[in-house]
Amino acid sequence: MLNLDFRSVAVCIQALEDAIRYYELLAQSETTNSDDYEECKYMYEVELSRLCELYTAAEQRGEAPTPLSKLLKS
Repeated sequence: MLNLDFRSVAVCIQALEDAIRYYELLAQSETTNSDDYEECKYMYEVELSRLCELYTAAEQRGEAPTPLSKLLKS
């Protein structure tokens, strides 16, 4: 069984969400290559999804101290 450091996972979830928003903003700029930012955004979205799945499983077992819904901004 995987032991999660919930504080670190929570920070990573929030940081990935912020990074996704940042890359969305950069991708909209006409002075940049949006494909590069879209690729990074996709990579972050995949990792965020994986972390959320792990956190949700721990939450269902009663191990997560903070509900995932409170960690997610959107």
